[in-house]
Amino acid sequence: MDEQNQHSNDSNTKTSRDKLKPLVVLALFLLLIAELLGSSCFISSIFGIPCAGCGSTRAVKLLLHGKILDALRMHPLIFITLLLLVVIPTFAIARFVAKKRGKQLHSPLSPRATEIIFFSLAALYLIVYVIRMILLFPHTEPMLYNENSVWGKLIALIRQVFSH
Repeated sequence: MDEQNQHSNDSNTKTSRDKLKPLVVLALFLLLIAELLGSSCFISSIFGIPCAGCGSTRAVKLLLHGKILDALRMHPLIFITLLLLVVIPTFAIARFVAKKRGKQLHSPLSPRATEIIFFSLAALYLIVYVIRMILLFPHTEPMLYNENSVWGKLIALIRQVFSH
């Protein structure tokens, strides 16, 4: 019986490892793309336009230097982003630990409240993104056009081909 339990535990461990493999491969792929394209922003590297999160890394660096207003100019939602980056993984870890202990951790919010918060945050990020694109793109940091993007290079090549 102990042999059967050991075999069952080994297969569960392998299954857990198998589930992590695609995530590790994806993370390595994204790091490789960022290195090859010269930008940590996949959207900017491919399409040339900034994403909704562009400026967040620089905003965190500015916050670490105590430059709060500059950080908010770099990304107005940086404090909400940082809060989400703490709350969501913390809750996920707490849920995982509770599950390992044979308990169930329930969200303090109802599913409906969670849905409302999720869609409200998505709408807020979209609205701020659109406003930033209207007011800042393509000439003000961090909402700059990336001419070295794959799309930008393709357009330049097409222009060069058809201009002769």
